[in-house]
Amino acid sequence: MPFIRSMPLRPSPITLAAMLIAIVSSGGMSHAADSTATVAWPALTKENKPWTRWWWPGSAVDKASLTWQLEKLAAAGIGGIEITPIYGAKGAETRTIDFLSPKWMEMLEHVGREAQRLGLGVDMATGTGWPFGGPWIDEANALQRAVLRDGKIVGEPSRMMVKRAAPGGEGLVVDPFSADALRRYLAPFDQAFANFPRGLVRGQFHDSFEYFNASWTAKLPEVFRAMHGYDIQQFAAALTARNAADVTAIDRDTLARIKSDYRDTLAALHLDYLKTWVKWSHDKGWLVRNQSHGAPANLLDLYGAVDIPETETFGSTPFPIPGLRRKADEIRTGNEQDLPEPLVMRMASSAAHVMGRKLASSETATWLREHWKVSLAYVKPEIDSIFASGINHVFYHGTVFSPQDAAWPGWLFYAATQFNPNNTWWDDFAALNRYIARVQSVLQAGQPDNDILLYWPLADLWDNADGLAKMLTVHDVKFLTEQPVGKLARTLSERGYQFDYISDAQLQLTKFEGGALKTPGATYKVVVVPAARRMTVATVQKLASLAQAGAKVIFEKLPEDVPGYSRLAVRRTELKSVLSNLGQNVTVSADIAAALIQKGISRDEIADTGLSFIRRATLLGRDYFLTNLTSKIVEGWMTLGGDGRASLILEPLTGSLGAAAVRRGDAGNSQFYLQLAPGRSLIVRTVMPFTPTSHVADLVRGFSDHATAIAQLRDSKPDPWSYAQSAGSSIALAGNWLLAFTKGGPELPPALTTAELKSWTELGGVEAKRFGGTARYRLEFDAPAAKSDAWLLDLGDVRESARVRLNGHDLGTAWSIPFQLRFDGALLKPTGNILELDVTNLAANRIRDLDRRNVDWKIMREINFVNINYRPFDASGWPLTPSGLLGPVTLTPLKPLAP
Repeated sequence: MPFIRSMPLRPSPITLAAMLIAIVSSGGMSHAADSTATVAWPALTKENKPWTRWWWPGSAVDKASLTWQLEKLAAAGIGGIEITPIYGAKGAETRTIDFLSPKWMEMLEHVGREAQRLGLGVDMATGTGWPFGGPWIDEANALQRAVLRDGKIVGEPSRMMVKRAAPGGEGLVVDPFSADALRRYLAPFDQAFANFPRGLVRGQFHDSFEYFNASWTAKLPEVFRAMHGYDIQQFAAALTARNAADVTAIDRDTLARIKSDYRDTLAALHLDYLKTWVKWSHDKGWLVRNQSHGAPANLLDLYGAVDIPETETFGSTPFPIPGLRRKADEIRTGNEQDLPEPLVMRMASSAAHVMGRKLASSETATWLREHWKVSLAYVKPEIDSIFASGINHVFYHGTVFSPQDAAWPGWLFYAATQFNPNNTWWDDFAALNRYIARVQSVLQAGQPDNDILLYWPLADLWDNADGLAKMLTVHDVKFLTEQPVGKLARTLSERGYQFDYISDAQLQLTKFEGGALKTPGATYKVVVVPAARRMTVATVQKLASLAQAGAKVIFEKLPEDVPGYSRLAVRRTELKSVLSNLGQNVTVSADIAAALIQKGISRDEIADTGLSFIRRATLLGRDYFLTNLTSKIVEGWMTLGGDGRASLILEPLTGSLGAAAVRRGDAGNSQFYLQLAPGRSLIVRTVMPFTPTSHVADLVRGFSDHATAIAQLRDSKPDPWSYAQSAGSSIALAGNWLLAFTKGGPELPPALTTAELKSWTELGGVEAKRFGGTARYRLEFDAPAAKSDAWLLDLGDVRESARVRLNGHDLGTAWSIPFQLRFDGALLKPTGNILELDVTNLAANRIRDLDRRNVDWKIMREINFVNINYRPFDASGWPLTPSGLLGPVTLTPLKPLAP
């Protein structure tokens, strides 16, 4: 039986009103939070919509082309852009504009004003390419590595240059451990922006930490002594030895302790560097968005120090969703471990939740597949995965500025999914963006609603005799996944426990008030400490004080020792003393799941289905985002955590919503009925009683707002969510399909007729084999003999998206798996029905044709042009990519399902 996607069709009696009345009048109280959306989808803002990185090659921009592309982006449902100037295009040298020159600032102001007109937001990188640096950075302010000279550690310039720099931005990379060097770097920005209008730029951006071999700054010895109380130079030879095994003056444990102190110092210096940039940005009215990963520092503290912490997805995840292709020649090879890791992505969202940042963003779809082989259907599950990891502000990677007169495929960036108007599927792109905007409108509302604070014991990573600075990147995630904290995090996630990571410094900001653990940004029920070898006395003391105040604290295992080298005996004695007086609210158990049950922490049993999810606290109760990234349909009665009762189901793909079917389970808990196919997602809105342990400070007003929200839901009388099942066998639509090519290139192939659905590269001639674009399929058919109030149209294999009309009625855009659309039976006529599908393929065959004909389309001035494995790009040997409607196309009669 094909999967039947549920959506409201006809009203029917439900018990929602009675359920809401019972909740309002009940004495029990639970969650509440800031949110106004109760029954309808929230009104969309530019922050709800996805944004995109907008590369400016050579900054060779002009006002007409800027406006033209901004209008294209806005019409496609993009909410904002981030400007990053990079290297230019060959032949456009006379168009280039130096970074921060008066002409460049004029272009930026034009973009800002046009963006305001179009309802777009604007961010910009604080520089060109990446990382920070430029021609005004001299060696004294540039990146340095630690070397041994005359028996002392000193800095040696690495001579690293800004990667992929734009004109006016080429130069040395700045020292990432020196706030003074950063101020020197920012000075030209002060001058350029002295008279720039405020409000045209939302924020400043820094890409991931790629200051390679950075391990020294001039002030390090001074800061090290202030932090740790001893002179680093006495261990200069040991610290700079190429291999720890070559160090004989001190034992390996001592060397690891000294290096731990060294890494702590680098982390503190880089955090100071980051905070200097944040203050500078705030003083000018800008927010700060930062990719902290890669840094040799506490990532949680770095993410938490900015307004919008940003993670990134790099590569593609092997989701087992049926029909989701992931061919070996389209993904990165030799990098099997270099996959998007949700546990690492969660670090950015954790910092946002803990520190009270509304948005957590992600650089999204970097190297998702080979160039021109990414379909919209490939993008959705990756984004669903980051949504379930707490990300709620998508940034595509990305869009390249290309002037209107540039020949196809235009100007390009080497590591991008080409989210630009020259891509064949651009006309269907808005459907993906609408989906993202609806989900983000929910995930940006309310408050975080995770129960567990999971301590991240960074000291265990720092306590290592090998190497010096340790970069913590998204490309090698063993720093998390192979540590006890990462293994515990995965177990918690799979069992349905919601958690956020927390750092030592963030833990110090945590209080226990009103029966709950409160960080600057969220409320939690318990702190869980994974098995950690090293913990500072201050951290253990804080945990003990929280427990003594009434907080629930669980240790998987008590720490063995303190980190670092100085005052070791004294600190060990202090640690032993604190550990012996943790108090009765502290539990030590290797079985964390059992300890959580003992502490009264409930889990979301829906996790047992394999669904990925995240939840947000709202005025009504909770909003759950559920996504099926598995290979199986999930259908049946589901139990969510806590005492919430499902009220509404919202489908972000279509924007439909309806009241969920609910019942009491055998254990007396509330359950709701769910149908969710692989590749699909839903939002489930639950209603919960209000409690004083919520985020609402004014309890009287909080209860009043909660009651008002419930009354609005009750009075709205939402239609029931209509569950459906097959009412008969699927019927294949047969006949002669008229196929006419309507848009694309290099030229439109001749129209053709076929009774057999297969790739148009097989049906047509040379023109069809090299075509990239859209073809209209038209079929005339009679209605099936069986009558039905509703039908499921299954398009089968679509390469790659289709806009569908039946008898002139728009049924929607089928762009994601499964390619199914549901429609009312009244749309069918007894005879002469006309089904039309505008099907768009990938641009791969058109690119293949360019390379086979040796057309010089690779015109960028740097890294021109590489494939997904960073080797010279050549599509001439590619096999033809299947294109068009492959089917089979079927109709399935539907009937209501009464759970």
